[in-house]
Amino acid sequence: GAGQPGYGNKDKRDYRGGAGLGQHGNAAEKKQRNMQTLPKVDNISEKDLRAILSSEVHLVDIFIPPNEGVPSPSLDGYNENIRGEFCTIDWSLHKKSPSTVPMFRDLVSKSPGCEHRIKVSLKQITDAAREYDMDNSAVAHTLEPSGFVFHESRCGSTLVANSLAAMNPSAHRVYSESSPPLKALTACGENSSRCPMSTASQLFSDTVYMMSRSNDDAESKVFFKIQSAGSKSISVFSEAFPDTPWIFVYREPNQVMMSQLDVPNIKQANCVRGKKSPSASIKHFVKRHGMKMRDLTDEDFCAVHLATICEGATHELDISTTGRAVNYSNLIPTLVDSIFPNHFHLDLGSVERKLIEEVSGHYSKARNTKQQEWKGDDSEKKERKATEAMKSASEQFLKETYDILEMHQ
Repeated sequence: GAGQPGYGNKDKRDYRGGAGLGQHGNAAEKKQRNMQTLPKVDNISEKDLRAILSSEVHLVDIFIPPNEGVPSPSLDGYNENIRGEFCTIDWSLHKKSPSTVPMFRDLVSKSPGCEHRIKVSLKQITDAAREYDMDNSAVAHTLEPSGFVFHESRCGSTLVANSLAAMNPSAHRVYSESSPPLKALTACGENSSRCPMSTASQLFSDTVYMMSRSNDDAESKVFFKIQSAGSKSISVFSEAFPDTPWIFVYREPNQVMMSQLDVPNIKQANCVRGKKSPSASIKHFVKRHGMKMRDLTDEDFCAVHLATICEGATHELDISTTGRAVNYSNLIPTLVDSIFPNHFHLDLGSVERKLIEEVSGHYSKARNTKQQEWKGDDSEKKERKATEAMKSASEQFLKETYDILEMHQ
């Protein structure tokens, strides 16, 4: 907002399209025009190809042909018919006020440049971009993924993403629950039931590569907050990025259950919607506990759903040297005193701490509002409101994984 470092009169960088299109942009455009040849990519105009290679447009979605599958039918790796969809994102919206466009879908829907989409083979365009980037680093550079945020859901992960964006808006690009990484992570199904993990890992690696390209000289780091469903596929992420730090954000069982189920109709709660067609991991979890699906109440199913998400994290935390569990309790002090400086290796001075403090004073998902003021930690209120059925389900199905997560802080 006004008065924040990076947005005053001294620095009027234009974030639209991910680039400050000042002197650097003009120089990049000249270099681009002087390029004699471009890598070959099928079914795309030269204009659209240049837009992607120069990072004027960004990957916003991927499409996996439903009848063809993920693996390549003739080559190692993934199917060339998996398409990437690109458009121009107005990154200034998220950099200036992350809580008003808290999710990537919000940012895309409010970016005028995303009315026009470019669709192309993801494999071909990624190969072309890697080739192009070897000789054209002045046009587009690749940001180093500096941290991934996985989470249980309804546990403060959006505040983590907003803090990463707010602390250094010029240098940080943050994808908050964007579609492409989740589709790539889960492409081969739970436990790689549809294709080898290596196929999903390559698809994920290429997806992140295309989303990490920038033509803004000020940008140096990129962060990804993944949807809660992606926590069941952290192993795919780890294969693709074995050295990249990651965290799993979680919350006390009764509190997260209350947050999930505090809706007019419990059957419409996110954690209950899958009850009619439960995933393999949920079925296995229920069988492991000596029960049948028909025995579960809605509260039970919600707890089981959350437990399987948490188990995806605990399994990986048991063997990972790059993962940390982060409890919602005392979240901001944990981020600024430990996770950001020591785990994500970010520089935190008084300015960055102040900016995080400011963004944490707003409700994380203040869509269509004037930055709603956050009313403070609601943990005690959620504990009081939790019903006996919620508490019973939490104790039976969720507490065990919570206790394991507590050991991985």
